[in-house]
Amino acid sequence: MTITDTPVGDLVVEQPLRARLFEQLGIDYCCGGRQSLGDACSERGLDPATVAVMLDGQDSGAGLVGSDWSRASLAELCDHIVQVHHAYLARELPRLSYLLEKCERAHGDERPELRRTRAVFEQLRRELEEHMTAEETDLFPACLRAEAGEPLGAAQRSTLEQLKAEHAETRALLEALSHSTSGYDMSRAMCKTHRATLAALADLERDLHEHIHEENNILFPRTLDATA
Repeated sequence: MTITDTPVGDLVVEQPLRARLFEQLGIDYCCGGRQSLGDACSERGLDPATVAVMLDGQDSGAGLVGSDWSRASLAELCDHIVQVHHAYLARELPRLSYLLEKCERAHGDERPELRRTRAVFEQLRRELEEHMTAEETDLFPACLRAEAGEPLGAAQRSTLEQLKAEHAETRALLEALSHSTSGYDMSRAMCKTHRATLAALADLERDLHEHIHEENNILFPRTLDATA
């Protein structure tokens, strides 16, 4: 299999720092992780051969090391997701709600898109908070039992598939946020608070891409393999 035939999620599992280039190019390696590099490039109007050369150049970068969660145990991976990604969301979601409300109150009359941005974000926040609860109370304990040799039950398999579907919904809401902010365009910031809000939303998107990738392309497949 050539690199252009390889699923983009697998390319990031193999070399985690490839996610940086995919972020820059707008290639979906989390929810669209099963798409081949060639198809992903075609969707974005990119030349696959050029992107392959860019990946090769990045792979050969001296001293660059990314976290390789494909080699961690399921217990370590679940703990990482909770302690890093879930903890980040627990801090950032309330803070972003406050910042967006403040921006809308100050500039909503001049910029109606601020109301749309806040509405989309609040939907995203509600869904993420419910999603994290389901993972921590149901799915992650089942992942640990699977690693110990206990097969996933039908209910846990259904939960896993539901959470994966919710990841696609998260991706769609992130795209709506990006659209309503013109790609988190700092030149359109109305004040320091608005600028901080746009920067925080861009950081949220990057973290969620990494978070979803670690679940869709590493945790979920390995959990299913453990009980196959």
